[in-house]
Amino acid sequence: MADSDNSRSWWRFFDGSVSVSASMLLAVLIDGCALCDRLPLLSVLGELAEQDDGVIIVATLLLFPTTAALYGGAKVIFAAKEAVEKKAMERGRQAGRQEARREERARISKVLAEHGVSPDSELARRLTGESE
Repeated sequence: MADSDNSRSWWRFFDGSVSVSASMLLAVLIDGCALCDRLPLLSVLGELAEQDDGVIIVATLLLFPTTAALYGGAKVIFAAKEAVEKKAMERGRQAGRQEARREERARISKVLAEHGVSPDSELARRLTGESE
């Protein structure tokens, strides 16, 4: 348990450092962006970034949105991947069940034929799989 907690703390440190680095990169890009003056929010952030310590202030302002975008987006991607994998596994299970049913019906039909028993119409339909 302690090992698991220790690895989680390292992962949290990594998460935080990626978020800070990404927000700092965005702040530097906004500071150097010539076309950002045309967009209202980016022009305000650009003006703020040009002041003393402005890049750090802009990076701090962008930290929460950057973190939400990075990890919210990652969660959505991994959740979608998991859903697709679950759906594929369920399809595989259903195909396996259907194949097992077919094999069992064939075996029952063979045993009945070997013993000379002819099934009634309802049983014959079920053994051929028509009742599904």
